[in-house]
Amino acid sequence: MNRNGRKLSGAVLLLAIALASFAVAAITITNITEWTVRAEMPPIVKVKGADAINTSYIYTRFYSQVASDGSNRTYITITGFRGDPTKYDDIIKICNKDSVSYDVELKYNGVVSGSWTYVKWIKFWIAGQGPLRVSSGVATGSAATTIPSGQCASVSVEVLVDGSLPDGMLGQDLLTIEIDVVSTKPTP
Repeated sequence: MNRNGRKLSGAVLLLAIALASFAVAAITITNITEWTVRAEMPPIVKVKGADAINTSYIYTRFYSQVASDGSNRTYITITGFRGDPTKYDDIIKICNKDSVSYDVELKYNGVVSGSWTYVKWIKFWIAGQGPLRVSSGVATGSAATTIPSGQCASVSVEVLVDGSLPDGMLGQDLLTIEIDVVSTKPTP
């Protein structure tokens, strides 16, 4: 190779290195935005259903409070009768306070405390749609509906406590699970 060829191959090598460095270089552009957070009442709310309001029913408990993470939590306790499927038809209502309809779905989000040892299954319906069935921590099926503006949908729940539950465990909390009410405003 002649001297001009060596100069040319050196120049080609430098050009290739320069092009490669541009190919791996990153460009960062920052567009500044400002976000303001304001508080409003939620458009979807949970209220006691007839089974939680009726004072002759001593088998339910319903209350809301702010959890340690700042979220609003509704706590519902139901009683299952050993060996007998026990259904509550209107334990809670999901109400739409907005001017448009919302799609609402109940979602199982895991065990909070206790175990599935003596709870065979829990089933959930919303506005008669379902069931979302949870057994041994596995959810099958779904419970979803559309709630029009100004309307409420009843949530029903059925539980089966194993007939082999020892007498010494009667009256104790067996299991607490999280069921999220996921509300989505449909796109126009």
